[in-house]
Amino acid sequence: MKTAKQELTELLDRMPDDASMDTLLAEMHFKASVLRGLEDARRGDVVSHEEVRSRRNKWLESSGRERLSGI
Repeated sequence: MKTAKQELTELLDRMPDDASMDTLLAEMHFKASVLRGLEDARRGDVVSHEEVRSRRNKWLESSGRERLSGI
């Protein structure tokens, strides 16, 4: 398993030399988010699609918006 530093070094090596600091930081944030999500999935710490739909509809109703049907 690669260390965080190794992952970051490989990511930076793939980026263009003229990449802006904002672009580099955005890529690092994206990579970190993906790795966290994969680790969550590996542990089984996930939410089913049906649960997401249920939570979304409850949120929409509590905020005074209409439920989205068929989505």
